[in-house]
Amino acid sequence: MRISSRIMAENIKANLAKQSTQLMESQIKISTGKRINRISDDPTGMEKVLRYRTTLSSIEQYQMNITDAKTRVEYTETVLDQVNDLIDEAFSIASNPDDDNGEALAEEIGNIRDQIMTLANSKYNNNYLFHGHLTDVQPFDESTGDYDDSSGSDGTHKIMIGDGVEVSFNADGSDMFIDGGDNVFAVLDSLEAGLLAGDNSAISATVDPLSRISDQVETVRAGFAATYNRLERTDEYWDAFSLSVENMRSTVEDADVTEAAIDLQLQQSSYELLLKVAAEVIQPTLVDFL
Repeated sequence: MRISSRIMAENIKANLAKQSTQLMESQIKISTGKRINRISDDPTGMEKVLRYRTTLSSIEQYQMNITDAKTRVEYTETVLDQVNDLIDEAFSIASNPDDDNGEALAEEIGNIRDQIMTLANSKYNNNYLFHGHLTDVQPFDESTGDYDDSSGSDGTHKIMIGDGVEVSFNADGSDMFIDGGDNVFAVLDSLEAGLLAGDNSAISATVDPLSRISDQVETVRAGFAATYNRLERTDEYWDAFSLSVENMRSTVEDADVTEAAIDLQLQQSSYELLLKVAAEVIQPTLVDFL
């Protein structure tokens, strides 16, 4: 069967279009570094890639939460360390009062009380640290030292660190600054009054409460240390898991740039050869027509 010049021209045009498409795809692979750039490149592969990306996005959010949680724990630890140092100072004064300097010591206790009050009402990221989930409500009354337990605080602060996994922080100020019926601010007020009055019995009565409250703060700090260790281990787990998921995504989605460059060279040579053959096979007038 005789092949007309028009059919030959259409075949050459089709082959040129195919070669051009392959050239463009190889160029896109090299420029993006990806084997899959559109769903049509590999529908099954694209589905896997999207799942991997979703997983990586979730891991990134969990790790951001963990970083924030670790910073919160570190800040809380700093606050409680300062509180314990101040309580120890007050304990030392109560244990060994100087009768000749009662007024000066009373003033020092007053300063200690004010400093602990400021720490007890500390904020992190503009949220109160020690009032559970009620982060916008001040936990301690500055004048009376009473803890606000009328707002329904659950005493904890929770952060999501995994799929359905939360870590809870002790954020209940009453657990840290009040032991049974002994409120640290009331105890310090009693100590200050006792020093001003030279009442050694009143002064001595504050020693044991201060010691118990100090022990209580230390217990809370130990709990924060355990929480921090858990956050560290969880963060390490997500680092390792994220690397595995990223490797799987890369295997499916990323292109072998070296291989793509070689393909591009071969395709360019084929394209140029096809153009040369077309020029020789088709009459010049037909080429002009194309």
